[in-house]
Amino acid sequence: MSAIPERVGGRYRVNAEIGRGGMATVYRGHDDQLNRPVAVKLMRAELGENERFRKRFEVEARRAASVTHPNVVSVYDFGTDPSPYMVMELIEAGDLSRALADEGRLAPDRAARIAAESAAALQAAHDAGLVHRDVKPGNILLNTDGHARVADFGIARATGEESLTKTGAMLGSVEYFSPEQARGERATAASDVYALGVVLFEMLTGRRPFRGDSPYAVATARLRGAVPDPRDVDPDLPPRLAGIAMRAMAVKPAARYGSAAEMHDALETWRASANAEPMIAAAPASTRMYVEPQPPSQRPPPRNQRRPLWLGAALLLLLAVGGYVGAQIIAGWPDDAEVGGPLDVIMGTPDGEAADDPTPSPEPTSTPTLAATAEPATESPIETTTAAPVTPSPTTSSPPPAATPAPIAAAGAPVDAVAAFYRFVARGDFDAAYALWSDR
Repeated sequence: MSAIPERVGGRYRVNAEIGRGGMATVYRGHDDQLNRPVAVKLMRAELGENERFRKRFEVEARRAASVTHPNVVSVYDFGTDPSPYMVMELIEAGDLSRALADEGRLAPDRAARIAAESAAALQAAHDAGLVHRDVKPGNILLNTDGHARVADFGIARATGEESLTKTGAMLGSVEYFSPEQARGERATAASDVYALGVVLFEMLTGRRPFRGDSPYAVATARLRGAVPDPRDVDPDLPPRLAGIAMRAMAVKPAARYGSAAEMHDALETWRASANAEPMIAAAPASTRMYVEPQPPSQRPPPRNQRRPLWLGAALLLLLAVGGYVGAQIIAGWPDDAEVGGPLDVIMGTPDGEAADDPTPSPEPTSTPTLAATAEPATESPIETTTAAPVTPSPTTSSPPPAATPAPIAAAGAPVDAVAAFYRFVARGDFDAAYALWSDR
């Protein structure tokens, strides 16, 4: 193993190793002239001794440096002293292969975003006449914001030029080879689309779509079998996103997306629909009916829950009114006045109607003007000093006049209501007590 040079190109210091591949090793470096950190990619020394490789490297490094895109790792410089090297933009966060090793697989939206950004980078390279030929997670770097930056166009071959490698030579990682590359055919932009489909499959499922005991078995497995469905690994994956990966991995190049840009658009369209707020379709007006339930705190209480409140308020008011009226009446009543009587007398009868019992209450002797005139008094003694003799009513065909009730039997008097109220409450008939209050 050759020693690591301290400097390359005179101005770039070589520091710690940050990545290693089959053809090169990447180091953290520093540009002393511009005073900025850089990534220095050193090709294997034995490759630098191959004149054909040196020519291929110089041609493709110039083309890679000409590609400018937000999702492409910028190439700042290249050279061949002491061995072929390439100075690139330094991406601190790491690459997709490390993210997959740490997380297993990625969320669908994140996987779709990385694939879309990678497709945009590939389209920029294709527009510049470059085919990457080695699209894989290790060449998709992720910056601190998680956005993709495609790197390592150094082994790409300029489209349309005669291959500088041996016919049928396989460059890149066999796990991501397209079927045409597995057959030893020339790689095209469609080959990059296929490889990106394999990367998308791996991001969604955490595994590669084809397996085998050897690189040859893996490379040829895609020629014989059907395109694998990511939902066979995870049935919960979004069908449209899984379909994008499957179309990109079609065996025939013509069945894939026509370009990396077309694949990018399909991914962004899916992301836009997946990230949109869910919309609930409204039912026809004739079938829509929805009544929002009223919160319990806002529901009116049942009538029987209000009765204790009304009864309490009625009791307080009647006590006050009854106390006052009772005091006034008692103050003017004689000691022998009656305060009881049948319920129909206490409640009173409608005007002009006779009570069920036409017999009037015994009259107090000290108030002859309030004596009943319907019938003569027969047994109650009358004091001659104060009361006039009772004159019987003459016999006529007209009905006798209605008896004038005593004060204690006056219908509608407050004291009557108080007495009736107490009687209903004492009997436990709260409905009747409530009706008595509400009626009056």
